[in-house]
Amino acid sequence: MKPSTSFKITLATVLAAGFLGTSVLPVFALSRFSQAREPSSGSQGILVAGRLGFRVRVRPSRFRVGGFARGSCPPVTIAPVTPPTQPEEISSDKEAPVDSTASAHPTVFVNIPAEMPGATAQLTLQNEAGEQELYSTKFPLTGKPGIVGIRIPDSVTPMQVGQKYLWQVSVICNPNKPEDRLFAMSWVERVALDPTVASQINQATPSEKSALYAEAGIWQDTLSSLAELRLSNPNDQSVAQDWASLMQSVNLQDFANKPVVQIAGK
Repeated sequence: MKPSTSFKITLATVLAAGFLGTSVLPVFALSRFSQAREPSSGSQGILVAGRLGFRVRVRPSRFRVGGFARGSCPPVTIAPVTPPTQPEEISSDKEAPVDSTASAHPTVFVNIPAEMPGATAQLTLQNEAGEQELYSTKFPLTGKPGIVGIRIPDSVTPMQVGQKYLWQVSVICNPNKPEDRLFAMSWVERVALDPTVASQINQATPSEKSALYAEAGIWQDTLSSLAELRLSNPNDQSVAQDWASLMQSVNLQDFANKPVVQIAGK
């Protein structure tokens, strides 16, 4: 199926694909992108209505750490903005889903559900084995509840195609008690775009890019391109509807009306 060049998708087919067998990785992380294959003729797709639907592929998905509170932090959980495990996916407490990006320097996103005046956040990026920290940064939060993005800058060594990376965000709730933190983590893998899709994206408008990435099944870049529009156009109802339909298409209904309050590192 060729990717659409129109942003206003009225119906997206979400593929309930199988996955190929693979050996267990050192950190038990398996990619939804590299392990997915097209369904056989007997497989059934899942239809998602909406202006912008994401092409979710069934992946070996395991346990995702959502976050936890310590000390003086509010009793809330911060979480990565990533598709939850699908019903067709097998659960295990030793594996984590890996979301895809086509970018060498992607932007990752977390939901911070409470006001935290004076709080700061820290992003760390590690290689797959976990023995090397590739990037770390601290930045002040706006204090507003909502979706926060953190862009990995171009000065960082580019992510390599086929490699998986662990990222973690910690929120320091009280500057006088840096040990009091909330945590969230997730995995990302850089994948190669189909040359035709890459060419279309290079020529697309900002709004069209989201649809192209969505049909290609590249979550991190679908989210990033739409989040940029939502941050710069908070009162645009068209953008808000596209954001809501994207969240609903991957069962993130709780985020459908969440504002994007900050993208650090821009």
